[in-house]
Amino acid sequence: MSTSVFEDGEYLTCPFDSAHQVLSGNFKHHINRCSQNHPNVKKLQCLFNHEHKIVPNKYYDHLCECPDNPSN
Repeated sequence: MSTSVFEDGEYLTCPFDSAHQVLSGNFKHHINRCSQNHPNVKKLQCLFNHEHKIVPNKYYDHLCECPDNPSN
């Protein structure tokens, strides 16, 4: 997930549609709505942070590197 910082806050890139740049404060709501609008996009939910949605082939790498993983 990529981030950008602008004058009005930090923007995160939606994992369901990379054209969506969402303010970090609205990200949780956006992810819930966007996942329903894109049911054909396969994403797995992170074990450590339910806001992290990961493509299946990068899931293990994400779990190892997740900043919310208590073993890191």
